[in-house]
Amino acid sequence: MSYNNDELNWVYDRTGGYCFYCGIKLAFVNYGKVGNRGCWEVDHFIPLASNGAHQPYNWVPACVDCNTRKSNLLPWHFMPDRFSQGERDPENYL
Repeated sequence: MSYNNDELNWVYDRTGGYCFYCGIKLAFVNYGKVGNRGCWEVDHFIPLASNGAHQPYNWVPACVDCNTRKSNLLPWHFMPDRFSQGERDPENYL
């Protein structure tokens, strides 16, 4: 999916430039540049495959490693110790 600059800025700033999942520092300029230090992508907290919305409230910044490992998993299946089952609002974890 493509995102405009305002959307990317908003997602990146949402966590202060850190991966929503593992907390690693991301490099804004390395959005989508797999293999570069601090590379990141926009993740759908609730995956589209699980009826998640393609809306800003459902977007979080994720390092490529976390985004790849999470794939289409629901957050509580990806990180059961961090996310409560059925919790669909990433704001509750910021």
